[in-house]
Order: sequence, then structure tokens, then C-alpha cells
Amino acid sequence: MQKGEQIDPFLLRLQEIRNQVTFVGSTPDPEFMDRIALNTVSEEWETFVQSIFGRATLPGWEEMWVALHQEELRRMTKAGSSGMGGRIKKEEEDATLASARQQGKSKNKDISKVKCFHCGELGHYAS
Repeated sequence: MQKGEQIDPFLLRLQEIRNQVTFVGSTPDPEFMDRIALNTVSEEWETFVQSIFGRATLPGWEEMWVALHQEELRRMTKAGSSGMGGRIKKEEEDATLASARQQGKSKNKDISKVKCFHCGELGHYAS
């Protein structure tokens, strides 16, 4: 994988190689193919690859594909958040959080089982 190359075309090439090897009559070990995919990504993926290798068991091909794709999306989102679009997105997130907080305040919470830490009675709490 070349630096800056997207994950999907890279994994599609590896899958095509696996299919060609299978067509010839050899069955590649699935874990071997997973290791090839993880060991051939560019250096910028090193930390993520180490987190995959740190798992108790290696994920299967499809699960690994999804994990790599999600990581790529996360990185693209993170890179995009440094520009003006990121500032707009941050403002939208702030508005959403403020709305969620406001909704949380308007709900009546049942505090009948709450014990006051000051006097020990139920139904209220000291602030």
C-alpha cells in the first residue's frame, strides 16, 4: 500500500490476488491473508495495525476490512475537521449537545429513592 492510498482499492487488490490463488487450486490460509493485509499497509497505519495484532484473536477478513475502513473514515473526518468545515461541524455538535442537555433538564426524574447525604432522608438530596 502506498502512502495516502485509500484502503478499499488496496484490499480489493489483495482479495483479487487471493481469488486468483484459489482459482489456480491453492487455498490460502485466511489468517495468512489477514496478516499480509495488515503487514503491507503504509507506515501511517502502524499504530492501528499494532492494536489489531494486540487482540486475543485476529479478526476475519470481513471484520478486518470493516475495521480498516472505519479507521480510514475516522482519519478522513479528523483531517477534515481542521478546516472551515470542521468549525461548522463543531458548532453543529455544540448545538446538538445543548439541545440534549435542555431536554434532559425538562424531564422529571424520579428521586423518591434518592437518599440525602446530609440528613439521610429519602426523596431529596443536598446540593
